[in-house]
Amino acid sequence: MMSNSVQNGQPAQVATSLLNELIANPALGARRMSVAPGTFLYEPETVANNLYFIHRGQIRTYHVGHDNYGRLIDILGPEAWFGEAALAKQASYGEQAIAVVPSVVSEIPAERFLNLLVQQPRTAVEVYRQLAAKLTVAREDAAGLVFDDCHSRLLKALVRFSRSAAASPHGDGVVLRITHEQLAQAIGVARETVSLALTQLRQQNLLRTGRNQLMFNPDALRNFTRVQRKHAQAG
Repeated sequence: MMSNSVQNGQPAQVATSLLNELIANPALGARRMSVAPGTFLYEPETVANNLYFIHRGQIRTYHVGHDNYGRLIDILGPEAWFGEAALAKQASYGEQAIAVVPSVVSEIPAERFLNLLVQQPRTAVEVYRQLAAKLTVAREDAAGLVFDDCHSRLLKALVRFSRSAAASPHGDGVVLRITHEQLAQAIGVARETVSLALTQLRQQNLLRTGRNQLMFNPDALRNFTRVQRKHAQAG
């Protein structure tokens, strides 16, 4: 998702304007469409011809394994891209993308997109920056599955999703609309394990729970993680 910070002297609103201008270019052939909750934009085996850009709503992407068990990859909102496999000329997407709220997205032919980027270097730099940021997050996430325990992975996931389209401001923190099952899918553990870890965090007054939602201060979770890491290193 696009950052609200200033990057290389270019305010986020300027980057957004560049991207919107590109998508509106008739030569791109983008198809803007409204999708209802539960709509699949693509499945793992879908031929990867198109890139997608979210104008409004929320899209979640999943890796799908045996018995249709899915691992939540990302929660995406306005100004986010997905379907990058099409840019890499992959045969298929290898993941599943589904709308979870009423959403508006643009479906963009990948070949036309790449051809236009050559003519618009400023826009190309912004697109490459965003895709590189997503790759960095994906690598960190993959490393966490190997090196971090369940508790650490959960804390990192909560902080990451606090910046996603599933979160909104709440008091001095955020309210994150996500189920225990979805969190379990994101960090690769059983739902019961996540429920136990969340109970422990609640007992430590680090979060509060509601029906399919969690309320917490991301900074408090970051500080808690740092303290835990120092204790582990000291031990």
